[in-house]
Amino acid sequence: MNKTDDIIRHIHSLVPGDKKIRIMNVCGSHEHTIAFSGMRSLMPENLEIIPGPGCPVCVCPESDIINAINLSQRDDVILVTYGDMLRVPSKEGSIRAQGGNYRMVSSPQECIQIADSHRDKKIIFFSIGFETTTAPTAAILESGIPENLYILSSHRLTPTIMEILVKDAEIGIDGFIAPGHVSAIVGANAWNVFSEQYGIPTVVAGFQADNLMLGIAEILRQLKYGETKTGNVYAGVVKPEGNVQAQKIMDRFFEVSDVNWRGIGHIPGSGLELREEYSGKDARKVFDLQEIKESAIPGCICGNVILGKAYPADCKLFTKVCSPNSPKGPCMVSGEGACNIWYKTG
Repeated sequence: MNKTDDIIRHIHSLVPGDKKIRIMNVCGSHEHTIAFSGMRSLMPENLEIIPGPGCPVCVCPESDIINAINLSQRDDVILVTYGDMLRVPSKEGSIRAQGGNYRMVSSPQECIQIADSHRDKKIIFFSIGFETTTAPTAAILESGIPENLYILSSHRLTPTIMEILVKDAEIGIDGFIAPGHVSAIVGANAWNVFSEQYGIPTVVAGFQADNLMLGIAEILRQLKYGETKTGNVYAGVVKPEGNVQAQKIMDRFFEVSDVNWRGIGHIPGSGLELREEYSGKDARKVFDLQEIKESAIPGCICGNVILGKAYPADCKLFTKVCSPNSPKGPCMVSGEGACNIWYKTG
């Protein structure tokens, strides 16, 4: 009997035979491991592992994408952003299809190099993501960025959306697998609210299948014995307090704001915008960007997939007209999107 077999057997011993248990993972990388490893097929039938809002590309507002397209069409602008964002569909098309002057980057540091090389242009970094990508963006602001570099912030806060999920009785979450990368920044203690206030076991886990299953086993153990606390089976990487220095830098440049999540709607206190004292670097203010009303994609249920109310296979477009090569909704674009992952794993 190997280690994996032992963990699987332990999970089966902890699941009551007469009750449905729903555990949500809130990380696209976790969903990738779960799906590609075939982990769900090894779990008890009454244990459901639900993909949640772990894909920052999927929840980026359509309004921001359209504004990014419009900015890239200006002769005096070069838009820079991550590769996945170039392909996300909107009612105006994608940045790749409709954009003018744009560049793909893999890190915020590359934006500085582009700005230094194109002093005659206004460089706009379309910066998206959860806390994991907010920290590097704050870091370049801390080190000082060129005068011609601006930030279009579309950052989102993970704990806030998780609270929304907890309060939605339709979803019915029994436990959370907390995201490993985000936890490395915010710390394991950031999830205490779920065990202390809502009575939901929450466990930080890494990205190897064995570690993820250890996280699932810890949630099931707590449920069986009536415990509710924040667990951490990824302690070699995630500290209780997180990366305090990164948190301080993020707080120096960003403030909490009320923002839209694509397919979900307006959520108070769930986003990050540049503080007023840095408004001179805020593309939203410098270029007077206005919010554009989101349009529905006929037949697409990305919003329900993100919220854990549906699986990708429940969508009528899935694999028929929606694929990674021709995405109709944002969940099919990124390698962290549930639809993209499920498509590739059959």
